[in-house]
Order: sequence, then structure tokens, then C-alpha cells
Amino acid sequence: MLDKKTFAALAIDTRVKIMKSLKERRKTQSELAKELHLAPSTVSEHLEKMLEAGLVLKRKDHHKWIYYELTEKGLAIVSPQKTSMFVFAISLTLFAAAFCYILLTPNLSAAQSYGEKIMAAPTAAGSTPEAVQSQDYILVSLFGGGIIMLLLSAYYRFRK
Repeated sequence: MLDKKTFAALAIDTRVKIMKSLKERRKTQSELAKELHLAPSTVSEHLEKMLEAGLVLKRKDHHKWIYYELTEKGLAIVSPQKTSMFVFAISLTLFAAAFCYILLTPNLSAAQSYGEKIMAAPTAAGSTPEAVQSQDYILVSLFGGGIIMLLLSAYYRFRK
């Protein structure tokens, strides 16, 4: 979704302002120029770069006017709220699955941390006592990832 052209198009503040303006409704080049206090030729150059990146569409109406509007890609960048609910649902699922696993697995007690299991001295047979299973690492990683994703999605959801 985000390629080199998109990053180049978003590297200039004026283009981000144009996208935020187009979030409200579709507009003509002259409307954007007036709103942003820029020359129409300047706005035209910015719109061309945004067209190349696939962030805006150029639409002609039944008159001679040419309107610019955001594409789905552009709208997703300006309005990340649509994807935040999806991220929230996934993170909540990961968090719940890992949390339930940790509660229901007897070998993950609070008295024996992973550090103690890893640092335990090898036995005569050459293996460590109560060796940590690889699935434990995966699920603890999911648990941590779920917490991080929950926090990030909450931050982006409530930030305006």
C-alpha cells in the first residue's frame, strides 16, 4: 500500500493539507488554491504528484469543472480510524488467547520465571530441568504483542 511514490507524495506538508481538505469533500483546483492560500499552478503540481501516487482521483462533472477527491488509499492514510477497529479486534484476540494460555498452563507459574528456567544448570543427562518449550515463547510473544497492539490502537483511536 505504501510505496516509494506514496512516501514521496506525503513528504511535503502542503500535500498532506490538500488531502485533509479533500477528506471533507471533493474540490476543484481553484477551491484548494483559495483555501490553502497558494497559487493554482502550485496546487496543480502537488495534485499531479498525488495523482501519480494514487492518493487522489481527477473527476470531470457534466460541466467543464474538474474535481479532485481522495482514493481509498488516500482516505485510509488521512482517516486511519477505519482500520483501528480491525487492529483493536485482532490485538484483543491475541491478548485474550495468550492470557488464557498463561492462566491455564501449570508450568508457567509466577514462582518460576523464564529467566530461572533458562539459567538453570544442566543435569547429568545434559538437559536443563523443566526446559522451556518453544510454544511458550510464541504465546508469551503473542501476549506481549497483544498488549502493545491494544495500547497503540487505543492511542490512535482516542487521539484526534
